[in-house]
Parts: sequence; C-alpha cells; structure tokens
Amino acid sequence: MAKKSNSDNRAEMPSLAKSCAALSHWFSSGLGQEILSQQLALTQPLVEKMFGYHLMQAGVTSDVDFAACSRINHRFRLSASSEQDCAAQVEFGQLPLPSESIDVVLLHHLQDFASHPHQVLREAARVLIPGGHLLLIGFNPFSLLGLSRLLFSSSAYQRGNQLRAARVADWMNLLDLQANTIERGFFRLPLQQRELLAKTAWMERLGTRWQLPWGGFYIIVARKEVARMRTIKINWRGDQKPALTAVPSSPRVAARGRHQKR
Repeated sequence: MAKKSNSDNRAEMPSLAKSCAALSHWFSSGLGQEILSQQLALTQPLVEKMFGYHLMQAGVTSDVDFAACSRINHRFRLSASSEQDCAAQVEFGQLPLPSESIDVVLLHHLQDFASHPHQVLREAARVLIPGGHLLLIGFNPFSLLGLSRLLFSSSAYQRGNQLRAARVADWMNLLDLQANTIERGFFRLPLQQRELLAKTAWMERLGTRWQLPWGGFYIIVARKEVARMRTIKINWRGDQKPALTAVPSSPRVAARGRHQKR
C-alpha cells in the first residue's frame, strides 16, 4: 500500500473552525479540564514576566483566558470559529494585522490542528515586534497522552498534526525566533474519570521533579531576535571613516546577508 503524502493527510484534516468546536467540547471533559488547569498554572508565571502594549491570544477554545494575569493593558483574542468569545474571526494563515505590531503572541494548540501549521507560525512571527515574545502551547506526540491515539483515535485531540517540540523549535529558528524556555506538563495516563486521575498524581510529581521529556503537552517561549549594533573604531588619520553597522543576531540572518553579497 502506498504511503500517504503530507498533502493527503492535510486534506483529510477538518477545518480549524470545525476542530475548535470539537476541541471546545473535549476540553470540557474531566481529562480536558485537568489539562487546561495544568496549562494555566504553568503559563501564568511566564505571562506575568512579559511586558508591552499589545497582546494577541488565539487558541482552539475560549474556556480559559491565559492572558488574564498579564500586565499588558491591551489584550485581545482572535479565533477561527465564530462560536468562540473573541474580538474577531480570522484566517490564521493570513492575519489582518500590521507587521511588527504585537508585543506578545499566545498560541494555544493552533499549530496542532491547522492544515498549514508552519504558515500559522510564520504569521505569528511576522506580527511580533523585534524583541517580542511568542508563547506556544502544543500536544506532545511522544507521551502517554499522545501515544493513546494508537489505541483510541476518536477523541478530538488525537486528530491533530502531532508536532514534536523540537520540530516546532526548529521552525521558530528559521523565522528568527529563539526558543528560550520549554515547559512540560501532564505526565499521567489519559483517563477521563477524575477519581482515577487523582490516583495517578504521583506520576505528575515524578515527571515534574525529574523534568522528564514525555509530558502530554509542552509550552515554548520564544523571543524574536533583533539586529545588534556594533561600534567600529574610527581611524581619523585614514581617508575613509567607517560608520556604525548592523550585525544580525542570528546565524541564519548573517548567512542570508553573505549570500546576497555574492
């Protein structure tokens, strides 16, 4: 049997708007509520450290406001579904926002269920100001939660792209986003009953203490790199006087500049 291509897999995926409706229902379950509470607990200390004028939040559910603790005054939410409580319904592959206009972008599982996740990340990087921060939450395919799709594939969270944190971090690097922090959570078995989830609390403590890599979800905090200024000592006795030059902070930008000079 011929292996399906990536384009075929994307074609079989439901639209992001339909995924949001299904995921909003799933996050209201016992398992979904437990995951949301852990994500909120890990996200709050990170968001509190971010400053600026504008914060954009976008996700697959509006049940939790991850930016409620932010010190940024202007906070707004965008969504792919009209059923969510949001400021506007948009296409995340082409955001209706100016380039370099947002200080903090918070993405909650968008790249997991978008048909073109790299384009979603590219647009998020475009609207970020230099030095701005991107906080991204995604499901980890190499976890007990992620591996459950091999046995049960009917749940909404199991129909996504299943992107590894390392792969997303590589995409960020190509977009001049430097991933500085990676947090992980939910090391338990994916059980719907709250009583059974409570009995596996020891797995959570063990995974957190040893910082194990197979948490059910990950949180990546990345900063958009900016060009640094390097002062060149001026030789007043010479005929030519050098000026200030911008030195790219990322190897990718530096390599691109050398290529254009050839």
